[in-house]
Amino acid sequence: GALAIGMRQMAKQNALIRKMPTVETLGCTTVICTDKTGTLTKGEMTVRRLFLGGKWIEVSGAGYAPEGVFKSGNEPVATTGNRMLEEFFKHGVLCNDSDLSERDGKWSIKGDPTEGALVVAAAKAGMRVADVRREHPRVEELPFDSERKRMTTVHERGGARIASVKGAPELVLERCSKIQENGVARSLTEADRAAVLAANEEMAKGALRVLALASREMPAAGIQYEEESSVENDLVFLGLAGMMDPPRTEAIEAIRVCRQVHIRPVMITGDHKLTAVAVAREMGIYREGDRVMTGEELEKMSDKEFDEVVSSVSVYARVSPMDKLKIVMAWKH
Repeated sequence: GALAIGMRQMAKQNALIRKMPTVETLGCTTVICTDKTGTLTKGEMTVRRLFLGGKWIEVSGAGYAPEGVFKSGNEPVATTGNRMLEEFFKHGVLCNDSDLSERDGKWSIKGDPTEGALVVAAAKAGMRVADVRREHPRVEELPFDSERKRMTTVHERGGARIASVKGAPELVLERCSKIQENGVARSLTEADRAAVLAANEEMAKGALRVLALASREMPAAGIQYEEESSVENDLVFLGLAGMMDPPRTEAIEAIRVCRQVHIRPVMITGDHKLTAVAVAREMGIYREGDRVMTGEELEKMSDKEFDEVVSSVSVYARVSPMDKLKIVMAWKH
């Protein structure tokens, strides 16, 4: 009866219902599991902070227009002749499938917004992206996958080959043996490692999505590209980029309505735990006392153990597509 009345009300407002069961499904929904990036957030990434050679650099300018200033503290950072920035952005645009274009004064990104943010930041630093790509033709590629959480491309330059790697900071870092400082690679120490992980955490707590970049010079022959571990090893750590992806105002409103009608919103994301919590708190999904779980913790639990705690978890971070199935199944049980 209530559904029929609801249908009449909707019809009065010229709403078309294509699939009747959809309305019924919504009527008995108690939990909504949602992805974060592009669903709760706008999916428009902008690089806001960099951590290079142990120093913080802030980047101004929002959106996709390549206009912005680099500052360290209150001091402007020179982008021309800055070996560290050049090296970082060079690999950022090589290990990247997105393009920046302008039409009638409007800038837009073709491709993945996260990759697009790196291209925009490189352009802000005065890099001629198309030239860099032309000078370093791509010869091999190990695409991003949600298990490895990184992507690698191999490029040719003057008879030699270089690999560009980008991905989740903790996973890229564990494959690095050197770190770039002032344009020169030196051995990576435990103190360096700790500093990078602390910087990663600080950015994630500020709701930034963080990417790490690394590189490697390679012999032109004798490397097996099929075996990713052979390329993605002995890397030089280049730095971190922290990106802001603003929340959608309509998503905040939708979550508020869900709470009113006792539908429980749950966030499931591949992002870092602290980034996920910061955004979930801002959106109204995470409340004090809720549990937060990572894919790693989830893997260690048996289905039975997980069934017992699933109703107390409101944020899942660094999960793989298979984990999503496990979460939905536990809710169904």
